[in-house]
Parts: sequence; C-alpha cells; structure tokens
Amino acid sequence: MKTTKMSVQQLPNGTFRKQVTYGKKANGKPLRKSIVGDTELEVIIAAEEFKRLHVDVTPTKITVKEAVKAYIDSKRSVIAPTTLYGYEVAAKNRLQAIYGFNITDIKTIDVQRAINIDAEHGLGYKSIKSGYDLVRSAALLFDVELPSIRKLKLPPKTAKEELPDLNKVLKVIIGSSVELPCLLSVWCGGMRISEVRGLQFGDIYEDDNGRYIKVRRTRVCINGHDTIQNRNKTELSTRDVPIPDYIYNLIQHIPHNSDTDFIVNENYGALKRRYDRLLKKHGLKMTFHDLRAQFATTMNGLGVEKEVLEKLGGWANSKVLDAVYIRTPKQRVRDSLKVFDEYMYGVIRDTRTEKSDGAA
Repeated sequence: MKTTKMSVQQLPNGTFRKQVTYGKKANGKPLRKSIVGDTELEVIIAAEEFKRLHVDVTPTKITVKEAVKAYIDSKRSVIAPTTLYGYEVAAKNRLQAIYGFNITDIKTIDVQRAINIDAEHGLGYKSIKSGYDLVRSAALLFDVELPSIRKLKLPPKTAKEELPDLNKVLKVIIGSSVELPCLLSVWCGGMRISEVRGLQFGDIYEDDNGRYIKVRRTRVCINGHDTIQNRNKTELSTRDVPIPDYIYNLIQHIPHNSDTDFIVNENYGALKRRYDRLLKKHGLKMTFHDLRAQFATTMNGLGVEKEVLEKLGGWANSKVLDAVYIRTPKQRVRDSLKVFDEYMYGVIRDTRTEKSDGAA
C-alpha cells in the first residue's frame, strides 16, 4: 500500500483513499470519513468538498436529507434570514417520504407519492412546490437533475380572494393606532412589513426633487426574535421612495433620541394583532402584506406607468432588462405620484371630516 505526499493511500486494487477528520464524537474521539476514488486528484477534491459540506460528495451515496442540509449550509451566510428560515421549515416538514432516498435513485413516481402524502395531510400547492424546489436545488448542487415539476401533479392553487375596497380600508386605518405602519405600506412604495419595521429616522432625506425615505434594511421576526438585516429581500427592493407630507408629519410626532432609532419600533406580533383586530372589527379581511398588493392594484388602476410602479415597489417582472437597466428620473416618479397623492388626500380629508362631524 503506497502513501503519497497528500496523505492519499493507493490500495492494492488500484483505487485511492484518504482519511478525513471533521469533528469529534461525544466521547472525544475524532470523527473520520474514508474517501475512496479512482484517481488521487479525485480523492483530494472529494475530501475537500466533504470537509466543506460534511457529506460524501459522491452522488450515489448522498441522501436527499444530506443534500438539502448541505445546500442550506452552503447558502447560510448569503441569503436573507426569512429565506433561510423557510428552507429549514421545508427541510423538516415537506416531502419527508423521499428524504431517505439517495438523490440518484429518485424517480418521478417517488416524488409524486411524497406529494400525495403531503397533500393528504393538508399541505397546499405553494408549500409543496417550495419544498420540492428546495430538493431540486439541493440535488443540482451535486450535479443531479431531478424530475421537472411539470411532470408532477400538485394540489390546485388556492384562489386569491378579492381585496376589499381601498377606500373602506383607509377609512378604518386613518386615525387608528396602526395608521403610520399601514400608510407606509400602502402609500410609500408598497413596503413589506419587514421594510416598514426596518425604517430609521435617519433614512429620511431631502433633495431638489423633494423628500424621500430610503429602504435599506429589514427587521424580521423569526421564532419570536427580531433579526435586523442591513440589506433587502432583493437588489431591486433597495430603493428611495418619495414620502408624502402627511406621512412625514406623522413621523415627526414620534419621539426619538437618534437617527438610528426605528420609526415603527414595535414588536411584530403586537403590531399584527392590533391590525388584524381592527380590520376584523369592521368586517374586513385582509393581511398586512395585502396592503402592498393594494398599492400596486390602485396605482395601476389610476394609470401610473408600470415602469414607475416597478421602481417604487422594487418589483421585477419577466422582462429583466427593463427591470434592471432602465433608469427612471426622480422627477418623473414624483409627477406620476401626484395622481396617487391627490387620491389619498381626498380620502383623508373626507375621513377626517366624517370623524369630526361624528364627534360633534
């Protein structure tokens, strides 16, 4: 048995082997893995990959569970916390019937059976699809392509419920304890709740075109704890949104000590509960995230150009070229927003008048 300078042994049958130490057992003894291959270079590369991913990189020896874990670990420091959390939930709860299979042994019928089991347990289209997308991506990490989702039968998509009339929603929100976060979402670029909660007083600035608020970070609640991410969900989500005087004045009434204080400094759960209770009290059914959809729907209905809408909301359509490379002047955005501002101020004036008359 011959040993090379790289501690790779050539076995009597002509193959090569390298021992890899990658940790310790509970009793303190080292954890070792024997990597075997046809050439010395193949073994060295496989050993390095094993140390990096903690799985044998030979596809025929990797289970779906191991592949998914390796995939998640490889993305851990470069994806948003919410995305990472979603991956971990999917890895624990989706398509578990195939997680014991080696990735090279997966057949379409195996995946379909796993889908059927999950569907019987009440999982819907979106949950199952996201679970399989994760499995396929993990397999591709090891150059294994699993059956296309088009070859599989998933539960039907849930029909989206029609959103309540925005006029009715605004009449409930204006003057309430959730007015500011809701208006930041439905009026300022359709901000996500994580973006609203991530806004700081120092994000507001003014230039020759007017006053803006920068969307530069997110504050998400995962397992009851806030995680601040100094980046947004996507590159296009990083944007500067014109801020109406009405919202600016609401913000100015909030006491703060520094520019790094959060404008909406409230626990996610408490904010969501108050929002849900308020709408339920008035017979309205709409999630906080639906405010983003209300922004897009109303802007589109008022005739605002799609190019401007995409820029304001940080959306990318199927035409990546337009979404990524087209530049829209700030003044053009402000001119387009005047239509929406007039609409919002009209509703606010009417609502304030109605509430004042009712209190008299």
